[in-house]
Amino acid sequence: MTMITVGKEDFVAQTSPCTIVDLERRRVRLDREKLLENGIFGLEHMDPRARTFILLRSQIMNGFHAEGGRILVVTSTQAGNGKTFVTANLACALSLIQPTVLIDLDLRRPTMATRFGLTVNAGVDDYLLGDCEWEDVGQKVAGLDLTLYPVREPRQDSSTLLSLDRLAGAMTAIRAMPYQPLCIIDTPPALVLDDVMLIARKGDGIVMVIEEGRTTSGELKEAMRLLGAPRIVGTVLNKSMTSGTRRYDYDYYEPA
Repeated sequence: MTMITVGKEDFVAQTSPCTIVDLERRRVRLDREKLLENGIFGLEHMDPRARTFILLRSQIMNGFHAEGGRILVVTSTQAGNGKTFVTANLACALSLIQPTVLIDLDLRRPTMATRFGLTVNAGVDDYLLGDCEWEDVGQKVAGLDLTLYPVREPRQDSSTLLSLDRLAGAMTAIRAMPYQPLCIIDTPPALVLDDVMLIARKGDGIVMVIEEGRTTSGELKEAMRLLGAPRIVGTVLNKSMTSGTRRYDYDYYEPA
């Protein structure tokens, strides 16, 4: 198990109405300044704040992915621990060296659209409802090996949607992609909803985001019990109290 220490960020998201359009017309150009404003600096390989995510990328590629892992689920114990911050930056850092897919499956509190500045015409939620096909949802990012699958609007019936066979169909489609991308999935907190358990069984491994000073050992043990400790391939320590405003420390942890 690997522990990486990162910095501190959190944001809120909104989405927009749905009309299905052609995939090529959804090839999006990201606004660099907007990304930085929203705490996404994983594409800035010279930025000191990206250093931790480059290290985390190496750990994922040399461990999880090298051993055949394709679909990585990211969660935390409670809301606000920084899992989406970690997920977005990790996916961006990965996309610089590896075809990458980033999926927002935090259906009740989706954040990807706002963080990346996307207009969402067809979302993951619409696909799960049967209102569009999986290929209608993906937004390819111009100039990067990165495809984003955002949610169009928050869904309170998230557990019902995630229990449908269409989620399995999406994962099958990801695994069948000819360029074999590494898929990162942002999920709800493990101790808030049962959604992550419905998602995790479709993936190959789980990364747990821990907030220093807030996540308790009891919460972590309960989350590991629910998800199955062997499925957790690593942990990320977020909002480190030992990290300065210009410095992002990291270390590694091997369980006894």
